[in-house]
Amino acid sequence: MLWIAGVLVVTFGGCLAVLDHLFSDMCATTVFDEIPSPSKKSKAVVFQVDCGATSDFNTHVAIVKGSFDTSDTKSLPQSFFVADKDHGRAPAGITQGPEVRLNWETDETLILQYHQLARVIRSEDKQRGVTIKYQTFR
Repeated sequence: MLWIAGVLVVTFGGCLAVLDHLFSDMCATTVFDEIPSPSKKSKAVVFQVDCGATSDFNTHVAIVKGSFDTSDTKSLPQSFFVADKDHGRAPAGITQGPEVRLNWETDETLILQYHQLARVIRSEDKQRGVTIKYQTFR
């Protein structure tokens, strides 16, 4: 009886590992824009992570080195800002998620504007030594 239970546990665990491997990359990341800092040492990257029909269109923003190759989307750092349209309440931008407007004040300060009806999922005040200031618009 113990042997049968062991075989079932190993079989079930193996099936879960195979399924995880097959479906782990179900989300696609698409870069839409890159906004260089004044000195071009850094850049803000606007992108979308699309995980299929069950998720709303979203907008992500991350800061990377100016020389970073954004075609390697798997190497993008975690975004400091993520928002979605809150089921269509906010208008769509270039990512089909909510519009964001980015403006570098200095190499160390980025102003990020987003629509007031967007649902903000993540907003951090700093990334890679850059301070982010947030504003909303209508």
